[in-house]
This record gives sequence, C-alpha cells and structure tokens, in this order.
Amino acid sequence: MAVQEGVCRLCRRQAGLIAGRDNHTRVDLTVAARTGHQLFIIGTLRPRGGRPPGPQITAAGSPERWRHRIRPRWMQPPLFETARDLRGVSSRTPLLDPELAGFLEARAGRIAELRGWPPRTLGSVRRGIRILCAIHEVGEPVRASTIAQLTHTAIPSNHVLEVFQDLDVLVDDRPDSVHLWCDERLSFLADGIRAEVDAWVSILRNGNRRRSPRARSTVITQLGLVRPFLRERTAAYTTLRQVTRDDVTTWLSNRPNRVQEASALRSLFGVLKKEKLVFANPMRGVTAGKPPTSIPVPLTDQEVAAVAGAARQDLVLRTVVALAGIHAMRPHLIRTLLRGQVDLAGRRLDPDGWNHPLDDYTAEAISDYLAYRHERWPNSTNPHLLITRNTATTTAPVGTFWLDRLVQPLPVALDRLRQDRILEEAAATGADPLHLAHVFALGGKSSLRYTQAVAASAAELSDQ
Repeated sequence: MAVQEGVCRLCRRQAGLIAGRDNHTRVDLTVAARTGHQLFIIGTLRPRGGRPPGPQITAAGSPERWRHRIRPRWMQPPLFETARDLRGVSSRTPLLDPELAGFLEARAGRIAELRGWPPRTLGSVRRGIRILCAIHEVGEPVRASTIAQLTHTAIPSNHVLEVFQDLDVLVDDRPDSVHLWCDERLSFLADGIRAEVDAWVSILRNGNRRRSPRARSTVITQLGLVRPFLRERTAAYTTLRQVTRDDVTTWLSNRPNRVQEASALRSLFGVLKKEKLVFANPMRGVTAGKPPTSIPVPLTDQEVAAVAGAARQDLVLRTVVALAGIHAMRPHLIRTLLRGQVDLAGRRLDPDGWNHPLDDYTAEAISDYLAYRHERWPNSTNPHLLITRNTATTTAPVGTFWLDRLVQPLPVALDRLRQDRILEEAAATGADPLHLAHVFALGGKSSLRYTQAVAASAAELSDQ
C-alpha cells in the first residue's frame, strides 16, 4: 500500500473526516491511529455526482415516504441467497419490522375499499403481511417468489403482491412464463440452437429499436409453429447457421399449415440475420402461397334452436350469446367490455367506439346478469361487465379459459355466432360491403368475404 510520510491515504481521509469541513489548519495525521481505523472506504458514502439526501416533504403514509423508510441508504447484503421457507412461520410470530407491517396493513385496508374485498379476504391478506414481516429484517427486500409461497397457507398471494406493488421493497423475481414454456417444450434442442432461439424469443418478447414487443400469446404461437422444424433439424445440426434454403423448402412442402409456419420461420431467421447470428437468411425468397380463404356459413335451424336452449339455462351464457350473436362482438371484446360502455337507460352499446343501439333481448340479458352480479359480489369494483370469483376483487377481465368453458354447452363456437349475424346483416342490406365495414368495424377484405358469400348463396338459390 502506498504511503506518504508514513501515513496511508485511508488514514489521511479518516483524519480529515475527524477534523471536519471547517478545519483550516494542518490535520493531525496521528488521530486515526488513536481513535481507530475506519471499516469503510472513505469518500464512497454517496454515488459520484450525486447530491446529499434532503428532507422528504410527502404526505404521511405515502409510498414515497415509505420508499425511503423501508429501503435505507445502506444495508448489509446477504452472503448467500437462499429460498425462504414459510412452512414454519405463522402470523403470531414476533415481527422483525413492525413499522412496515403497520403501514402495509393500513395500505391493504385502503386497497380493500377500492377493490371491494370481503372482510375474510382482507384478514387473510393482513395475515400474509405479518408472516412476511416476521421473516424479513428492516430494509430487507421481499421477493415475489416468497410471497407466492403464501398460496400454500390459503392466503391469496396475488392480493398480497398487490399491496407490495410500487414499493421499492419488492423484488419481482418471478420467471417469465415464456421462458418456462421454452424450458419445458424445447429441452431437446442442441445448445447452439437453443441459444439462437432464446435470442429470437428475447427480441419478440422485449422488442428493440425496430421491433415492438409482442404479446405472450403471439410468442407462444410462433414457437409452436417453428417447434416441429427445430425438432427435425436438431437431429442433424448443432446451429441454425447450417440450415439451407433446400432444408426449409423441403420441410414446408409437406406441411399442412405451411403458410403460418413459413411466416414464423421468416421471423426467426430474419431476426437472427439482423442480429448477425446467422450468415444468410434461408427464408429469403421462399414463398408458401396464400392462406386458404374460409367461406362464412350461416347457422342451421337446429343449431339456432340448440343455442337458444342453452342460453335459457344460464343467464351468464345468455349475455355472451347476445353480445356475439346479435352485436357480432369478438370474444376479446366480450371479455374486456366495461360496464361504462353499456348504457341501459339510453339503450346504447359502445365497445371500442361502435355506439350500437341496444336491443330488448340484449338489454334484458344484461340487466338480469347485473342483478345476479350485484347479489353475488355486492362490493366488487371491477370495471368489466363480466366477472368471476377470481376477478371480482381485482380490476382484471375474465380469462379466455373461463370463456371457453362457459360456451362449451353451445353446439358452435362464438365466432360462428358472429359470422351468422354478419351474414344476416349482409343479406338484409343488399350485400353492401361499406355498410358491413361501418356497422361491424370490418376491414375491406373481410367485408367482401361476407358479401361474396351472400351473393354465392343467392346465386345457388336462383339456380335451383
């Protein structure tokens, strides 16, 4: 260690710290030896270029105030990261951070008022907060994976996680579901191919300067389309740089779904080429044709009778059937329809700016459903029209799995109900594509597809 006049740099800085900023005389360099040496590197107590922390003028109990309180300026990081085990901890265990527990319990009460949590749910959430504050020291971060363990103790971990949301004390270490899907379904890939696929998935999931992030469902669909090709190539190749154009064209020639699979492969190799992970794009110039155009077919009388019978048995299903079969709403619009977009008094329905008139059947179905919803979940503040037991205490829409299970009694899918309604409108208005595009928010090609189907059906009837 370099020294000057028998004193090292650290002792000089320690002596200057003891003398203070107002000292204008020679510093006593022996004071560090008399008073003890520092256990930190002097001059590193504040980030370079940073300002000393000033007084925080915030409302009492606000998250900004607690970000400073629960995350102190200095903390001792653990030597080894180990997973927490909550099996031996109860809500009666002495709290290591009672002040944080009090703040979080009060915050849970405010969220319960906004979300309409029943008292039992609020009590379970507060019990989970006390369990977490009993195993975490003051200032110690709380991991989302630790909160997820509360599910095994009959505590709603999602609600507890919502209480911790937006606080610096929370560390969201939950794995991405797409990565879990890849680990489960792509374990057969060679290491080189897996690394290249992971780079493609990362750009699809997170985006970059030229690509916007894709939804999880889109990424999973793309992976499912390229998975058969990867399984076949991994037996012969160790990297996708070895794939040739002949490999791609030969494989696509025998595929029944080659249009969609060619699009997914084009995305894969296009990203790898731009990232300079492959030398050439084997999909360059490869065409797979156009996807086959399906012709919408109206429902038969037997199917209409079966749909009506199933709708009479379930008022929730009746609401969904009315929205799909009368207003031609897609399943996504049905799931995300807000209560504020339904004007029962004014008899208007306004999903995504449609501003449709509300017929008597749909108005009656929605009124009956709202009465049932208020009776079962009177305190729910979920803004969506359709809710379930799991979404009643949140602001999330119902899931696709719930909607698929709801329509299982129907003989046809919701999209068939929607197509039948559009075909009916096309037949009643003289197959005008502009009218269909305006009423149902269709594109030009979709409108022509319905009008051509009506025209073909009329031609067949005239020939008979």
